[in-house]
Amino acid sequence: MTGAAISLMLAAIVIIWGGLAVSVTALISRGRREDRDAREEASRLAHSHLRGTSTED
Repeated sequence: MTGAAISLMLAAIVIIWGGLAVSVTALISRGRREDRDAREEASRLAHSHLRGTSTED
């Protein structure tokens, strides 16, 4: 293999693995954010229920 082909292959590998790493990081971040939002909503509803007020639209 020529040096140019090896360089191109290595660049492609770095780009592909880099994209995969970014995608996985984004999914983990999104999952944590959605989990946090769900806990906040559950807490808000629980406090509302304890106060006896309705939060339904």
